Parts: sequence; C-alpha cells; structure tokens
Amino acid sequence: MELIISKKPFSISTNARIFYRIIQLLLIMHYTGRSNNKTIPLMKAHLLIWALQTKERENLFLKSKGNEYSTSIGIWNIDQNTNQALTYMHEDELCSIDQKNYALTENGKNLVKKIIDDKSIFVEEKSFLIKIGSSLTETNITKLQNLWIS
Repeated sequence: MELIISKKPFSISTNARIFYRIIQLLLIMHYTGRSNNKTIPLMKAHLLIWALQTKERENLFLKSKGNEYSTSIGIWNIDQNTNQALTYMHEDELCSIDQKNYALTENGKNLVKKIIDDKSIFVEEKSFLIKIGSSLTETNITKLQNLWIS
C-alpha cells in the first residue's frame, strides 16, 4: 500500500483530512469492534475519534477506563467529518451499516490489515486503541454520557 500526501496551496489540519479520518475509523473498528465483523455503534466512533485528537484526551480516557468508566472525561462532540468519513467508507464498501452500527466489510478488513502490518504508520493510534480493546461497550458509553449531568 502506498500513501502519498502532497502539499496543498493552503493548510488543512491533519484531523480534517477525510482519508486520515477513514484510517482512524478503520483502526477503531478493528481494535474495539464487537464480533468478527468488528461492529461499532456511531457514538463509539465519535467518542474515540474525539479521544484520539490529543494525548491529554487519550490519558483522560485511559484513566476513566481504569476506573471502569466511572471517571468523567468531560463532554465530547459529534464531528461532522466523522459522519462524512463513515459515509465515504460505506460508499466505498469498507463498512456496512446495520441500524445504528457500522461493521467492517471484507474490503475494510483487507485495508486495515495493510495499515496494521505497516509498523511505521499510526503507531500512537494503534497503541491507544489496543489499550481500549473491547472494554468500551455501549453500557460504558452511556455511563460516560450520564457523567455529563452529574
């Protein structure tokens, strides 16, 4: 797999680049998804994308995980770029949509395998998501949301 990023006449934040977001979502699905299809709910995608934005958020998230998600991480946001990336992923047959859940397709699994096999890219993201693993269930997401109003 060859990834070429060329300079643009104006600066675009890495986090705003759709291909970058797609790779993050593929990794999230692979490392934290349920079952063989690596299924994740939409809110999990938004929450983990939010956590991946800064090291501080990652550390806060890991601290909450250590307390069985009973420590508040604050309020996270719903990012339009994440929704757009998921739409592109579905259109490119990298994921499927079943009600409110997204699952990796064979195409998605093949692409994420190439990303994982390349040990030089997305190293920090992979490390963080391995630590999260399957611990972030819908119940734990709800626990974190309920801490907003506590």
